[in-house]
Amino acid sequence: MRVNHNSMALNASQHFAKINKNISKSMERLSSGYRITSPADDAAGLAISTKMSAQIRGLDRASKNSNDGVSVIQSAEGGLEEIHSILGRMRELAVQATNDVNNEEDRDAIQEELNALVEEINQVVETTAFNEQKLLNGDLTRRTMSSEFTMEATYISQEVPEGLYEISVTADATQALYTTAFAYSGATVTAEQEGTITVNGFLIEFKEGMTMTDVYESLQTHLSKIGIDVMASADGGVTKEEFSSGSPVIFKSREYGSDQRIEIGVTNDELAALLGIGDGDVVYGTDCEASLTVTDEGFTSTASLTTSGNDISIVDRNGFEMEVTVEPGAAAGGAVETTIEVFSAGTMIVQTGANSGEQLEIDIPDVNADELGVSNLILYTHEYASDAIEAIDAAVIKVSNIRSQLGAYQNRLEDVYDNLEVQEESITAAYSRIMDTDMAEEMTNYTQQDVLSQAAISMMTKSNERPESILQLLQ
Repeated sequence: MRVNHNSMALNASQHFAKINKNISKSMERLSSGYRITSPADDAAGLAISTKMSAQIRGLDRASKNSNDGVSVIQSAEGGLEEIHSILGRMRELAVQATNDVNNEEDRDAIQEELNALVEEINQVVETTAFNEQKLLNGDLTRRTMSSEFTMEATYISQEVPEGLYEISVTADATQALYTTAFAYSGATVTAEQEGTITVNGFLIEFKEGMTMTDVYESLQTHLSKIGIDVMASADGGVTKEEFSSGSPVIFKSREYGSDQRIEIGVTNDELAALLGIGDGDVVYGTDCEASLTVTDEGFTSTASLTTSGNDISIVDRNGFEMEVTVEPGAAAGGAVETTIEVFSAGTMIVQTGANSGEQLEIDIPDVNADELGVSNLILYTHEYASDAIEAIDAAVIKVSNIRSQLGAYQNRLEDVYDNLEVQEESITAAYSRIMDTDMAEEMTNYTQQDVLSQAAISMMTKSNERPESILQLLQ
């Protein structure tokens, strides 16, 4: 037996230290709830769980992004719903105006309300926003750039790929222009000259005693209601002259294109002679003329082009649509070659996933009254009102298509949200299996180590008592 070195006590002490370390680790896991509290606990598990943690946080943020995207779409949809309602009232007014029981004063009231509704459409477009971003004014549609300032792409469908699109305008659109032989004089309307004329079916009355200035001003006032300007001009409407200058009076449509006409009707030959017009005279405007250039990154050979006034519409397979507006007089100096570049930028991008490239592009075109084709509707005759009904119907279809697309966006975002929630739940469960403490198992382990600790303490006490037995040998 030895007294210098108590190997039994040292052995018990070593076991106690090891047990105490295990107890400390168990207490750390139980108090934190984590199985891995340091890289030494499970180096591989820690590396895997770190990536999972980043992905879980990304999925959670993507879920919130998707909900934000739904809110954007709902805000835009609210504005479009109001525009739909306005178009419905406009159509109702147009149907009312087709009824010829309305006199000019009635039509004035109808036209005034229609004009107010057009302004309200533009107001809705300018005020519908989300987080200070306007949604319906074209800020959220793809960008284009034209090589000529006289031409601009006003609409491109989502099916139009990025690229360079070459268009040549060879002739400008023209207005309907009718030159009369009416000019200033000091005469007045006689009883024989008293009567009415019609311009595009719109009735204008002239009474005995009216001066030529009265006649001129009456023509200006009445024809302005149906989009026709009346002016004295010595050069066919390029420049205006004072009526008193004696220049001939011309009638000119404000809009351009082959659908613009000035048709004269007069039954009083004396009045016709006074105004320098002829019964049955009719003139039309013309559409611009343009052509496409087929290139590898531009228009294909199947693309087709139509023109209406200063507007060019191009369609191709698979939903390709492009609308281009040409400024009046663009081709006055000859054919104009223009390249329109289409970019991918401009749409609102919603990050719908935790990884790069997982996104949804929201494209909302401009829906102001001009883009919808309802900014210059006229309701002063049955024919004009009928044309207005057709224009409003086309606008309703356009808004409906946009709303349908927004509905598809919303459905996609809601599906994305549901999928993200499932992914987040699954990955969180896997992360928990790696990182979280099994409390029941760890508590069992802690209890075991605690019992062993008490046993080790007892054995250390016993081993320290053993050398005392040597004293009996010394007696």
